Amino acid sequence: MNVLHSPFANSPRFAYISRLGRLALFLAIAALSLNSFSVQAASFYASVSKNKVVKNEVFQLRVVSDQKASSDDIDFTVLSSDFLLGRPSFGSSINIINGTRTNKSEWIISLAATHIGIVTIPSFELNGQKTQPIAIQVAQDEQAPEVNDLVEVQTQLSATELYPNESALLKARLIIKADPRRLQNPTVAPPAVEGLELNAASEANQYQTVLDGVEVTVVDQDFRITAKEAGTYQLNEPVFKGTIVYGSNYSGGTRLVPIETKAKTYSITVNPKPSNYQGIWLPTSKLSLTQKWTDSQGNAISGDSYKTQVGESITREVNLQVAGLTQEQLPNIKLSYPTSLSIYDEKPQFTTLDNGDVVMTMKQVLIPRQSGDIALPEITVDWWNTTAKQQQASKVSGLTLNVKQNDTPLVAAPTPVQPTTKVETVTVQDAGFWPYLTALFAVLWVITGVLAWRFKSSASDQSTATETTSSSEHQAVKNALSGKVDGIAMSAAIKAWLNTVVLEEQEQVAINKALNDINQALYSSTPQEIKTDELEKLVERIQKQQAKRSKVKPVTLAKL
Repeated sequence: MNVLHSPFANSPRFAYISRLGRLALFLAIAALSLNSFSVQAASFYASVSKNKVVKNEVFQLRVVSDQKASSDDIDFTVLSSDFLLGRPSFGSSINIINGTRTNKSEWIISLAATHIGIVTIPSFELNGQKTQPIAIQVAQDEQAPEVNDLVEVQTQLSATELYPNESALLKARLIIKADPRRLQNPTVAPPAVEGLELNAASEANQYQTVLDGVEVTVVDQDFRITAKEAGTYQLNEPVFKGTIVYGSNYSGGTRLVPIETKAKTYSITVNPKPSNYQGIWLPTSKLSLTQKWTDSQGNAISGDSYKTQVGESITREVNLQVAGLTQEQLPNIKLSYPTSLSIYDEKPQFTTLDNGDVVMTMKQVLIPRQSGDIALPEITVDWWNTTAKQQQASKVSGLTLNVKQNDTPLVAAPTPVQPTTKVETVTVQDAGFWPYLTALFAVLWVITGVLAWRFKSSASDQSTATETTSSSEHQAVKNALSGKVDGIAMSAAIKAWLNTVVLEEQEQVAINKALNDINQALYSSTPQEIKTDELEKLVERIQKQQAKRSKVKPVTLAKL
């Protein structure tokens, strides 16, 4: 076999060149090795799970460094202008293999592009090292749901034309048609208006229901808008903002769909207060004034007059219902009653109806203290009808009480009966006045004996009946005092019981004082503690002493 052989192979010059080539090759390999070591020692790069996505589709961005780092060394907020951002996760580790120590720091964050087209993830920097930018191609998602398919806001305003101090009611309803557990960072901005007073008229009420066959979550709340000055104002309904995690059945991907409802705007006109209006300013589209009279037994009183007696109570209940006003704006109705009445006012009670109307209920207990005719005044409320745009007056009539004296005695005294006893008279001639005087004493003695017998028999029967009645009336008093809420029932029970017992003067005064203190507490305009202990003890003490007292007044004979 022939071997090619260069004639310059054994030349000294060739040997020198060969040595230079081997040196250059060694240096090149060394340089490559050093360069490779440098890249490996300071590796810092970024990658994505996919670079072709649809709008709002979720993908992951991963940033890795072989340097020791902390979670806040990279600021991902620079992405917020083009992407929806999840919460970054960070992890670091140290590995030692064959005495060689390596570090690893890694960030992972979920992103969803909010724009269509080419969106670039910029370069990140860490200790002088930078990642390469990444271009993301974003297409339109044909299967993306509309905002109204996920969340809807419905509102209804009761009036768009008001007068100063008049109110309108805004009923707002938020309907969440998706699974609430998929919502992220949901917020609801309340209605907004400048120049008008806006307050929540109810608490938010959340519940589940079915709408068009789909189970939805509903949140209802009412707001009251009150006018102050004349002018034109703009009211914006509530706005819902948030993000919902939405899964596509076609691609199997996950979407982060941003939701923001568009606020509907209402124009509200506030008219000036009429210059010719007289009285307390009360603007409303509807006002109803009614009343009810009842006696001490709770029976209704009809007609223009009512017959009663001193000490008997009657109750006057007045109801004022208005639309478009708050309870603070309702008038304080004060009446001037005659001084011949004892008056107990209950604190006004307020109720808000489902339609937003406010009802004020006033209750007064009136007790005549003198006999005669007592005229109770009528009630008139002036108001401005905002619908008819004119002043009106609502009125309820008064009542005339025909009061007679309550003179029924506690126990009726028996009427003396003249006895038909035959008395034999012995006539003595010229006996002077002594026979006549003796006869008179005899007649009086007989009459006294008969009266005493009849009185004892009547008193015994009456005592038995009185004791039975007193026991039942005493139990009625105990029941009424235990309730502690019905002053009329207490007064009626006490009065019935008093007709069955005999009282000393100081006991009557003590009972009247205790009962008056209870009525004051019941019907005071300010809440007070109702104490019946003293009256209960007094009633029990008097009831126990009745067996020792005579139920019949003694008969006094005329002096001779």
